[in-house]
Amino acid sequence: MSMITSVIHREPLSASLDRDACIVQLYPTGPGMGVRHRLAKRSVIIGRGSDCDIYISDDSVSRRHARIYPTRNGFFAEDLKSTNGTFVNRQQVTESRIADGDYLQVGNCIFRFLAGSNIEQEYYEEIYRLTILDALTDIHNKRYLEEFLDRELARSIRYRRPLSLIMFDVDHFKSINDRIGHLGGDFTLREVASLIKQTVRREELFARYGGEEFAIVLPETTLNESVEVAERIRRRVQTHLFEFESKSFSLTVSLGVTSTMGDRPITFVDLFREADQNLYKAKQSGRNRVIW
Repeated sequence: MSMITSVIHREPLSASLDRDACIVQLYPTGPGMGVRHRLAKRSVIIGRGSDCDIYISDDSVSRRHARIYPTRNGFFAEDLKSTNGTFVNRQQVTESRIADGDYLQVGNCIFRFLAGSNIEQEYYEEIYRLTILDALTDIHNKRYLEEFLDRELARSIRYRRPLSLIMFDVDHFKSINDRIGHLGGDFTLREVASLIKQTVRREELFARYGGEEFAIVLPETTLNESVEVAERIRRRVQTHLFEFESKSFSLTVSLGVTSTMGDRPITFVDLFREADQNLYKAKQSGRNRVIW
């Protein structure tokens, strides 16, 4: 990742600076998700130290990791010589202005900066996004996946139309974390999601099922057609060169596919079980393959 170094001319604070500006924690999930940290007319320190204004209990965060400070030109984020770096919209920075809607990453933790004209509305919209989107990969989450599949399955059965489900996960993902660290692992999941998202049609759904496992729901798609989709995904990942902090590496995925023509009684739990069993067979038979 490129390092961006900004030279900041600090100027007196403007009286018109948005007093309600805040950052909202998006990731990791857990008790802190969705918490709103208001930004005052002073510097705010983010870190693992107990004396920080925003305390984060995470080993990926340095004791004094970053600070956010206001100027007459808006708010700025500054890295405080942290171990794992500070990122704005996935670009590593030493010091950078942050605008409304920007993403701020401190270690493994991701925040969104809100400073628009209607922060209260934006905040609740962001909370809604958190209920249906996975903050790390910016694709739909397991909760929305299950609701979508349940709805599409009912339509498939009612109109006797095909419906397919692909489940896949990253092969040897633990070794990736071991080699390049958890930040590298998070990068890998985001990169895989970005690669696959480009191939998914509007009427289909791509979601993170959990950990390094993903799922794609394909309405109006037969088993043979969904196997072709799965093969394209497998090849796309296999031929992609991943690069993180000057380290280049390749990886593969294993995929399980199942389908229904709507002519048998089946629940979305059954579909998940069948796709997951085929994914398991793909892993057991050598990985980097599609089983249906």
